[in-house]
Amino acid sequence: MIYLFILLFFTQIPDTLKPDTGKVKRPYEIGEEVIKGEKPYLITERKLFTPPPINPFLLIEERLKPSGYIYDERLYYTVDSLTIPSLFITSNYLRVPVKKRFIYGDVLILFPHFEKTVASWRLIIFDSQGEEVRRLEGKGMPPATIVWNGRKNTGEVIIPGEVYSFSFSAYDAIGNETKILGEPLKIPGIFYEEKGQKIIAISAREIFGEGGEDLTSQAKEIWDEAANLVKENFKREITCFVYSEKEELLPGWVEVVERELKKRILLPKGTIAIAPRFLPGLSPKYSKIEIIIN
Repeated sequence: MIYLFILLFFTQIPDTLKPDTGKVKRPYEIGEEVIKGEKPYLITERKLFTPPPINPFLLIEERLKPSGYIYDERLYYTVDSLTIPSLFITSNYLRVPVKKRFIYGDVLILFPHFEKTVASWRLIIFDSQGEEVRRLEGKGMPPATIVWNGRKNTGEVIIPGEVYSFSFSAYDAIGNETKILGEPLKIPGIFYEEKGQKIIAISAREIFGEGGEDLTSQAKEIWDEAANLVKENFKREITCFVYSEKEELLPGWVEVVERELKKRILLPKGTIAIAPRFLPGLSPKYSKIEIIIN
């Protein structure tokens, strides 16, 4: 029994207390895991997400969200109506690209060239009836450039809707004539300056055709071009005169002129006036719309 007890006793002695026998010492086992460092742990539990009951950016998004094509018919009554009217009228980005139909300043520019000596020269402008409208002439060689500014011999500006042509003649010392005939030129509209005022004169036939209130196929481009000129030159007000040979046409024409201008230009209140002008005996082709820009 004594030997058995001693044997059991020595078998329970930890290795750290046993005599050094060359064996590796082991730590005392306590039956629990020894934590020697951090252990990575991935949280896979799904968290609950509750969106906020309101969108704090809702008002901003509604303002910025496009509601249609920006350059539509309502452009002038949406974004640009918030700007200062005078700035809106002269705003560069609101110019509408158009193929110009009006005459600007000079109507005719001629570049005569002669190899032989010219004793005198003459330029005559005619209307569609063959009547002389303007005459320019001189002695000796003609200038390198001859310009007709659209004024008649009386100083008046030519009439839109009329067709003009020219004849240029040069004479040598013994009277031999060299003549150049120009192609007829129709004037649908003209933009000029008179006593400090900028004036747009448009043939009514370019807008209304042979009569009535229906617009022609080129009317839109003509109104776009007129609106561009108003925006570029407007200062205080514009006055429109509508001329017709038929008094019954004037109320409808005045309404169309006002509608087409206001559709393209946001004018300050009280800065546009439109007046009908009935002229008995006026030729239909001389009916016109005159816009005076101040």
